[in-house]
Amino acid sequence: MSPHEKRGPAFYAVFHAICQSNADTLVGDSPLDRDESAWRQAYRALEHGYARRRCQEVLRSGRFSPPIQRLAGFVAVIQDLRHRADYDPDAIFYQPEVLATIAEADDYITAFRATPDAERRAFAVFILMRERQD
Repeated sequence: MSPHEKRGPAFYAVFHAICQSNADTLVGDSPLDRDESAWRQAYRALEHGYARRRCQEVLRSGRFSPPIQRLAGFVAVIQDLRHRADYDPDAIFYQPEVLATIAEADDYITAFRATPDAERRAFAVFILMRERQD
């Protein structure tokens, strides 16, 4: 298995964990008790570039608990690694480093999912909705 194949999935695991949390906290986590179209729209609303900028703002603001702050800080790191893996033909990643990144992503996701729904809901609003400037 190529190390390049490992970096992308670690990034997408983090990204999709955030997407799922956004949809679950804003629309509902039970398929029997939610509108699937609304859930899917909420899930797909997160944009990579905007998410990165908002995650950087999370770190500057200190607004959220440490598990969310750590995940937010990790978003930029893992996104940079994914870009290197996808676009830099000279990038070399060694298996121990890749496996450590995957384990780190798993730890951040687990801690993020353990935060209270109300805080993850506030994070979903923060990361998805643009603030008006007027």
